[in-house]
Amino acid sequence: MAKKTQASVIEQLFHDFYHAAQGTFRALEVHYLVNGVCEQIFGVDSDEEAGKANLRKSYAWATLVALYEYAVNGVEPGEGFEGSDDLVIDASDVIKLASSENYMPSAKWDTLIAMGDGRFALDSGNPILPYKLSLLANVDIRTVRNAISAGELVAFKSEFDGEVYVENGSARRWLHGRRGFKPTLKEEDSAGVSIDSVSTPAEFGAMLASRRKNIGLNEQEAKPSVAHPSVTPLALSELEAGVFALPLDAIFPLADYYLLDRKKLLQCVMRVFFKEEMHLLLDVTEA
Repeated sequence: MAKKTQASVIEQLFHDFYHAAQGTFRALEVHYLVNGVCEQIFGVDSDEEAGKANLRKSYAWATLVALYEYAVNGVEPGEGFEGSDDLVIDASDVIKLASSENYMPSAKWDTLIAMGDGRFALDSGNPILPYKLSLLANVDIRTVRNAISAGELVAFKSEFDGEVYVENGSARRWLHGRRGFKPTLKEEDSAGVSIDSVSTPAEFGAMLASRRKNIGLNEQEAKPSVAHPSVTPLALSELEAGVFALPLDAIFPLADYYLLDRKKLLQCVMRVFFKEEMHLLLDVTEA
């Protein structure tokens, strides 16, 4: 069987959304004795093709397409959307508002929302639920559970909700290089962000990758090595994917490699990857 293209998958999702929304909004008109809801969404003409054409132009559908691109392909939302977190929330609202007792959008939408939420957690430096990690990696949840049991993934039980979460750095490192995972693509503006403004692992990786290109460290050409035994080509690749798993004494050699200010890079690493430790040191200093 030929593998479905993403275009065909999105088209199937659209037809599913159309039928659920049409049925739900018709039910809304009937039960609440209101008129014009379907007309405003699908148009005056009751023809199915015209109704689909109108729905395709809606902000609701644009939101769902943006969710798909972010969740599956790692493409951050562009103009018209506040940010990745708002996009996931808005998309969830769109699906819920098109749901009723007899007309329910496919469970595939719930999967996309979970993927989008998991990706946002990953990009923001927060821990992630194992099943959302499995969705992003495109593997069975048992693969993630086995990785936790084998110590490949560092997990902990939250005192807040009792759920098991995978630590952010561990999840990012495990995902790096997995064939089923597509890293988040940072926009050019984000990639060129000042080192002083970097606040998440995703921004950290994008900043270093952008820096490498700007100073001419072409991956295809011979380039200087970092003067530290722990900084291998794989470690550099992980760094530019937002993973920091190096000893702290590697920071100054890395700063020299990327032609960055040593103190600023140290502060950036501490701010992004060692928040609690940094706050503790600041508290001790101020005491």
